[in-house]
Amino acid sequence: MNNSEEPRWELDDELKTLSITFPTDPPVAFVLDADSLSKLIDSAGQIRAEMPPPHQETWKGGQMVNAVLDPRWYSEPDALLGESLLHIRDPRFGWLHYALPRESARALGILLVHQADDVPDDEHEQPRKN
Repeated sequence: MNNSEEPRWELDDELKTLSITFPTDPPVAFVLDADSLSKLIDSAGQIRAEMPPPHQETWKGGQMVNAVLDPRWYSEPDALLGESLLHIRDPRFGWLHYALPRESARALGILLVHQADDVPDDEHEQPRKN
């Protein structure tokens, strides 16, 4: 593969398939429908979680991000452990699922209420970094 060239990503005119063409000799292309692409993204994410270097453990506030505006979400208690299960729908990745121990769920809930009420930072504890 020629390292100076990147794979070419093309969505078809009907928005039904993605072609990824690799700059090999001869070129190799994968054609994926939405379901296959979702499976690829999920599998790649599982593998990435095992690769060094890991993603940063902590987040520095104030960074510019490409945030999803008002995503759909759902929360329910875990049937076995009683933890809060938080489900958030990301249009890029589908439903993402998080299990929050009670202490983390409580801290997140308090922080969100303070932010929603627009309480100045000096009137409540600093954001919890989990």
